This record gives sequence, structure tokens and C-alpha cells, in this order.
Amino acid sequence: MSDKKNLKKLKFLQSYEGYDTDQLLKELLYYQKTQIEKLEKVRSNTSTLVWWLVAIPIIFGILFFIL
Repeated sequence: MSDKKNLKKLKFLQSYEGYDTDQLLKELLYYQKTQIEKLEKVRSNTSTLVWWLVAIPIIFGILFFIL
């Protein structure tokens, strides 16, 4: 297990070895932006699922008993 971690770390260090601070910060910003976009999609999908699976059946149930 630690050999895999060491290989990943070594590969990571080699891939970013020639970067200066500005380039590394841009890489971090890009990664952060893509993660935020993915999380926003998940949040949106979760909200839609909640409406379809929870809220709408409750509303229909209430309407069914009222009418």
C-alpha cells in the first residue's frame, strides 16, 4: 500500500517539478473551480430528487385526503 502512495507522490512531484508559484496557484484555482462545478451539479440533482421523491408525493397525499 505504501509503495503505491510513494509512486503516486513521486509521480506528482515529477509532474509539477518545473512549475513556479504562479503556475501552481493557477492549477489549484482550476481544480477548485472544477470541483465547485461538480458539487453544484450534485446539489442541483439532489434538490430535484428530493422534490420528486419526497415533496410531490406529500403534496399529492394531502390533496387526495382533502378532496
